[in-house]
Amino acid sequence: MTTETMPAKEVLQEEQFIHITTSNEDYRLDLHGIIAEISLRYLAIHIDCVPETFLNVPTDDVALECAVTGNGCVYRFTTSFRSSSVLEEMTWYLEKPDTVERVQMRRFVRVPIALPMLVKIPGRYGNLRNATITTLVDISGGGLCFACNEEVPLQSRVAIAIPGLPLYGTLKTDAIVERCTPIEVPAGTVYHIGVSLEDRLTLRQQDKLVQSVFYLQRDYLKKGLRMPHLDHTHPNSEN
Repeated sequence: MTTETMPAKEVLQEEQFIHITTSNEDYRLDLHGIIAEISLRYLAIHIDCVPETFLNVPTDDVALECAVTGNGCVYRFTTSFRSSSVLEEMTWYLEKPDTVERVQMRRFVRVPIALPMLVKIPGRYGNLRNATITTLVDISGGGLCFACNEEVPLQSRVAIAIPGLPLYGTLKTDAIVERCTPIEVPAGTVYHIGVSLEDRLTLRQQDKLVQSVFYLQRDYLKKGLRMPHLDHTHPNSEN
């Protein structure tokens, strides 16, 4: 993982998703929002939280640790709270930073999660079959793995739809098959199909997906579970 300092004006954009936390022992914070406006001196953040959290604003001496995602990286900066809007608008105003730290991620975090999903796999002549219901195995900002009752050719195109992803909604896109791993179960053999989503999503879609995965990761860790190191999107990765 490498870092570099960049001007904030080259990175921060309106409608970016932003993650805000603190390490202050007296004021704990862990929430998400969207950058609604960028002014000369402040960032207007539309906060996604319960009213009690919105009204419990941090004091001036509390450092707010913020992060926005980029293409294979995370931009981090520290700022402070300035003011807030009326409750109905759910907007916090934060001091605009001059610089951000670009953290280059070597790989996306992959989170195990069992969710129902729809998938269309190739038929005999390469056309996609009708959608069938299956189960998501795990997901990252760059790919995912789902269970399938049959083998799927490598580098083939599939169509997926996953409803109910936190902070995202329904993820619906094409994907490219990078791995097809047979898994023995009591009922026989199923296949874990690892697919790549990179270059299939817009920057905004990938930004939302990475934020969703961050949310799932925190929920996973809160349960006391250890994050496994899995990557189904590269042929030489761990199974």
